[in-house]
Amino acid sequence: MTSAESEIARDLASLDRRAFLRLTGAAAAFGLLPVACGEAVAPTVELQLFSPRAYAVFNAAATRIVGPRGAELIRSGEIDPALAADAFVARNPALGDTVEAALALLEWAPWPLVPKLRPFTALAGDAQDRVLDALMRSRIDLLRDVFKGVKSLAALVFYANPATRDLTGFPGPFGSAEVPIAAAMVESDS
Repeated sequence: MTSAESEIARDLASLDRRAFLRLTGAAAAFGLLPVACGEAVAPTVELQLFSPRAYAVFNAAATRIVGPRGAELIRSGEIDPALAADAFVARNPALGDTVEAALALLEWAPWPLVPKLRPFTALAGDAQDRVLDALMRSRIDLLRDVFKGVKSLAALVFYANPATRDLTGFPGPFGSAEVPIAAAMVESDS
């Protein structure tokens, strides 16, 4: 790593919220931020808290996070993780601003903070994977926190859906009509 790269990495590592906003504002003023919209798909139902953009970003990220079999359930419309996340966040309003800000950062964060030049929703799947991987491995706590939060919420709402039971082998909640308590006491051969 050159001394200039070291200096940039050190400056980025110490970037606080106010400095990040100044940097983003300056980049926008000089036309360095992408302005084209990605292939955001507007929901067909009314959202409680998410903006249509946040809905699209969350579904795009969840599609990459849950793997190929899960992604097929999302693409087919059998599972809508962004709609479920919107309902979850609406029940926990203290999370609303934080989740919206995290999704906005994922969509709009400029290079060199995130390795992309276009909005997250405008990227191909492999490029989205690289962005998520960069967030996960970032030296900047905020970026790692964005990845952890989006991944956690995506996993929570995706795997809570009964349509994922074939993927996980989970029979459903014990004590329901479908899975009686006695079924919990039976040893499985698998």
